[in-house]
This record gives sequence, structure tokens and C-alpha cells, in this order.
Amino acid sequence: MKPIKSRRTFLKGAGAATVAGLAGCSSQGGNSGGGETTESGGSGGDDSTGTTVGSSGDQSVTIQFWHAMGGDLAQRIDDITNSFEEQSDGITVETTSRNSYRDNLNATTSAVSSGNPPALSQIFEIGTQLAIDSQAFVPVEDIIPSDRINFDNFLDPVLDFYRVDGKLNSMPFNSSNAIMMYNRDAFEEAGLDPDDPPQTYQGITEASNTLTSEGVVDQGMTFPNHSWFVEGWMAQQNTTLVNNENGRAGRATESNLDTDAAQNIFEWWTDLYEQDQYLNPGIEAWGEAQQAFLTQKTGMIIYSTSSIAPMQQGASDNGFELDTAYLPAPNGERTGLPIGGASLWVPRGLSDAQQQAAAELLLFMTQPEQQARWHRGTGYFPVRKEAITQLEDDGFYEENPAFRTAIDQLNETESTPATSGALMGPFPEVRTIIEEGYVSMIQGNTNVSDGLSQMKSDVDETLQSYNDRVA
Repeated sequence: MKPIKSRRTFLKGAGAATVAGLAGCSSQGGNSGGGETTESGGSGGDDSTGTTVGSSGDQSVTIQFWHAMGGDLAQRIDDITNSFEEQSDGITVETTSRNSYRDNLNATTSAVSSGNPPALSQIFEIGTQLAIDSQAFVPVEDIIPSDRINFDNFLDPVLDFYRVDGKLNSMPFNSSNAIMMYNRDAFEEAGLDPDDPPQTYQGITEASNTLTSEGVVDQGMTFPNHSWFVEGWMAQQNTTLVNNENGRAGRATESNLDTDAAQNIFEWWTDLYEQDQYLNPGIEAWGEAQQAFLTQKTGMIIYSTSSIAPMQQGASDNGFELDTAYLPAPNGERTGLPIGGASLWVPRGLSDAQQQAAAELLLFMTQPEQQARWHRGTGYFPVRKEAITQLEDDGFYEENPAFRTAIDQLNETESTPATSGALMGPFPEVRTIIEEGYVSMIQGNTNVSDGLSQMKSDVDETLQSYNDRVA
């Protein structure tokens, strides 16, 4: 499958946590993650682990790594850390899997406040502003020697999100974006061209009606009711989710949910539901959406690139071939997408040996070899250009074209405030407002225009309340 290219190509280019609950961490002091630009890296730079700086003489050091992965993903993290231990000099890594990204962020900031933090913590992308505001973390640029890493070799769309005020606060690790997956067999049976999947909202609607009218599936499309997709669709139209350049030129104070871009998204989404072509699995119901697609109740699903590998296996187990396509856009033209996933943060309060050991583990986990290994087993795209080159040289993408779609979609993303992703403290709460707003629309409680107006009002009030607390 060869997705239609956009007109630009750029390789270079619910319980929400609140700062009130993190206030105890500010006593640790130090830089909150902003400030003047002090970019590390440059050309060259050896980011192999080399001689461990985390041990001293006969002394070894043990560090804690808290993450939010479960199941096979948790095992893959354990495999990486075990490999690190085998080649390191005296560093032991103890991993702990938390229930969710939100739980892990709250547990980490509480541990910093109590003086017993982990050395590394995996925090989801929407927790970035919360983490900075907590003052519970040390920017990774401050602890990794500039001659040990080359940030020029990292993918720009990934660094664009995590670099705030010129400072890289956390180390990108598991990054993803939204993608469409579809059932090639269902397309063929319905008379649709599986090598030419729909690229637009209208195309999705038409393909859905063809799939159902031919009796191939019950409904055309499914995906979780998740604000992450709305954020991607806003970026595709080069419209920021919030003001002040998506919260990057100053704190976000109001949303852009009253724009034509938002209207385009929700008019299509509600219309697809009203035509009985959208199988609504529920708010953030990833597992339910996956099940509906893999049992062939729908012919298409919008999901995360992080799950390409297990989704391919699930499709094969259910007797059909899965393929991937770009996230559909209103008119087929797309500026690009913000990333999702998570990054690795270093808490304050560590000993020098623990902090240096954490730096060594960060260097190891982002080596091209480790990133390629992670990508092959999951679908999270490598954060390093060099890893992609290795995979290309190995013929991985020729044998696995479904994975290539995610890389192409990423590389064709233009660097703008919209595609860099939004920064705001109450992001988890904002997502809930947007998701519940959609439910209100399809239940007939409000029309799209009035629903978006209410969403904007609720989000703006939430932003103001958060900003007042941290002021």
C-alpha cells in the first residue's frame, strides 16, 4: 500500500492530576525546566554507554525505573534493561510497572516530595507541563554530557514536543502518532481497492457505506472516543488546540474549539455516527475498539502506530490481512501530526551516582540499536534517524510496509506550533471535557455548534483555574 503523499516533505523538519497535588515537590527547588536555550549535542558525539559513571570502585548502584507499560510492552522494557545491566559496570535496574501514565506521574511526584524518588519515570506527553510545573524533575539536557549524545540525530517532530523554551526536559522514548488501519480482505470483498485506501473524511464515509451495503461488515469505522485524535485532526488543519502558539509562547489561556477546524472534525464525526457507520466503543475504549476491528465488525479503525505489531498479529489470527494508511484529513491535505506516547524523566533528589546511572540508562535506551529493536516489536517509531536508516538497510520496511506508513506520515509533518503539540497543565481534564462533549452531541443533547461552544467554555474555565493555582 502506498499512501498518497502530502504536498510537503519534512524529514528535518478519570482523575486528572493537578499542580495543587504536586505542590510539595516545589520544595526540592531548582530549575523548573524552562529558561534560556542551552541545547546539547551538535555533530558527532558518542552515545554508547562506555565506562559506567554510576559505580565507584567496588561500589555498585541500584536505580528504580517506574513506567506505565503492561503485558508484552512491560516485558520488552525488562528485556532492554536486562541488556543494559549485562553491559554496564555495577548498575542494577529495578523496574516497576504502574497502572497508567496518570498514576505513574502522581506516584513519582509524591515520591520526590517524600525523598524517595525513582531514577527514571515514564510520563505521557500530555503530562509535560504538569511535570515542569511540579519542579520535581531535572532536565535531561542538564545531566547528559554533550559529548555523549547527538541530538541532531533525533527526529525533529519528537524533539519539538519535549523541548520547551529551548530546554529538553525529558528523553523521548516511546513515541507514536495516530494512524488508520484497515482490513484488506474486506476491501477486496466489497469491491474497494485495498491499495488505494480513503484519505479524506468524505472518503471514509463513502468506503464505510460500501463496506456495509455489500454486507462485509456491520459498520465501517471504529476508534476510541479519544481527544488525541481530535488534537491530531486540529494539527492536520494547522490549527492549534489552544492559544499562545499551543501554550509554547506563554501559558495557554483559552482553547480554539470554536474554529472552523473543530467544526469540520465534529460535523464529520457525528455524521458518521448518525449514518450508523461509526461503531462507538466508548471514551478512551482502546480494547473495545480493537476487538470490534479484529472480529471484523468494522473494516477500518483509527488507532496508534504503537500497536501496529500486535494488531497485525491479531488480524492474522482472525484470518485477514491488515494494512495501514495515513490518518484521514478533512480534504486530504495535511500539515502533519503531533506525537503521542511518553518520554523518560529524571526526578530530583537522587544521589550523584543514581543520577549518573540514570543518564547511562537513558543513553542506552535511545541507542539506534535499541530503538530499532523497540520499533520492530511494537510499532512505536524510533526516535533516532540512525535507527530508521538501519531498518531501511536491513530491508525491514520492504518486508513490513505497514510500519513504513507511520514513518512516512511522521517525516511529512511540517514543524509548526500546531504539529508541535499543545502544552497545558490541566491537559488530562481538557481531554475528558472534549470526549464527554462528543457524547453529548451524539446523544442529542446538543448540536455540534452549541456543543463546541460549551466545550470551549469548559476548557477555558479549566485553564484559568489551573493557571490561577500555579501563578
